[in-house]
Amino acid sequence: MTIELGPMGPIGEQEALILRVNRHCPWNRCLFCSAYKNRRFSLRSLDEIKVDIDIVARLRDELESISLEMGTSGRISGETVREMLRRYPDVYGAYPVDMTFAQARAADTLGAVVNWILYGAKRVFLQDADALVTKTPELVETIRHLKKIFPSVTTVSSYGRAKTCRHTHPEELTELHDAGLTWCYVGLESGCDDVLSFMKKGVTHKEHIEGGRAVMESGISMAAFVMPGLAGGVEDRSRRHVADTLSVLNEIQPSEVRVRSLAVQENSLLYERWRAGDFVPPSDDLMIEELRALIEGLTFDCIFETLQMTNPLFTVRGEFSKIKGNMFAAIDTYQAMSEFDRARAIFERYTEGGYLSFVTRWGKYDDGLRQLVEEARETLENGRPDAVEAVNRAVFAIKSKGVP
Repeated sequence: MTIELGPMGPIGEQEALILRVNRHCPWNRCLFCSAYKNRRFSLRSLDEIKVDIDIVARLRDELESISLEMGTSGRISGETVREMLRRYPDVYGAYPVDMTFAQARAADTLGAVVNWILYGAKRVFLQDADALVTKTPELVETIRHLKKIFPSVTTVSSYGRAKTCRHTHPEELTELHDAGLTWCYVGLESGCDDVLSFMKKGVTHKEHIEGGRAVMESGISMAAFVMPGLAGGVEDRSRRHVADTLSVLNEIQPSEVRVRSLAVQENSLLYERWRAGDFVPPSDDLMIEELRALIEGLTFDCIFETLQMTNPLFTVRGEFSKIKGNMFAAIDTYQAMSEFDRARAIFERYTEGGYLSFVTRWGKYDDGLRQLVEEARETLENGRPDAVEAVNRAVFAIKSKGVP
């Protein structure tokens, strides 16, 4: 028994059941994004989605039945899962050593369901990139069926493009909210029309505001993603990027602001633009200055988070008014350092803070990257004048391998 799982979900949804309502991205042209490159968008039918929901229910029921037989009162544990695997060798093979592709998928599904149950079966995330392109009646019926089968569900979230939000009738957004859609994650990235046009976001400053307001007015909470560094390494453009992004945020006043600093990924179209000399990447110093300006310019309270590893200075999540001072203090401390010490701090964050470990786990710590990292480390250890340049090359290459 398997459900269909897409390639990605948002950070912070580790407690959620991933329910795929469409495949890939209906836009799929943003230069900086490689998540759905060379993948064709398609909608899943309501029947397909309901089958997945029903499979999750069957797995839950079987796990609870096994637990009752084992005398553990329906509670799911590792022993329960091992017994499930043992009872159904045709489904799961000789887990984990001898499995077909289909059996591995079944095991992945079981793992996802068990994880969800252990977290209380409360959160569901609707994949993939823009669930709101699904016809509203079908999406409403999906959510209603989900909550009928699983009354424990309290939070249903999805991605949504700003333009899709803008084009969805306000009554439809309200209907989705009333059915149980509680959060919409919108990738604004920038409010600057020049940046949005260059990056092929397919949306404007004005449309961002209109789409965001529509979501918030419906009662659905909105998490807005913004991207320091997206304007590249040109300071004038960087300032306009931040100012116009703040204009959008302050107009919408989303429930949450999520910072995702730029990584120029090697399988993205932006990487090709960089190699052709059409894009100058930002330094980490510039992205940190953008972050300072962003924090200074927000005029409303919200949840503010920087949980993605591309962010160069700190990883935080909390009420903006309460963590604002600590973020300023961290930025002040960093900016007071010498250029050499700033380079050392950035290098250590990306090599020792977990990012390089992810790259290694993906099998992407190749000889070229290893050489860049070792060269940067040697320049720092010996206090060489080219240390900053060497660190910039190494960090750029680390982040080009992908985003944890």
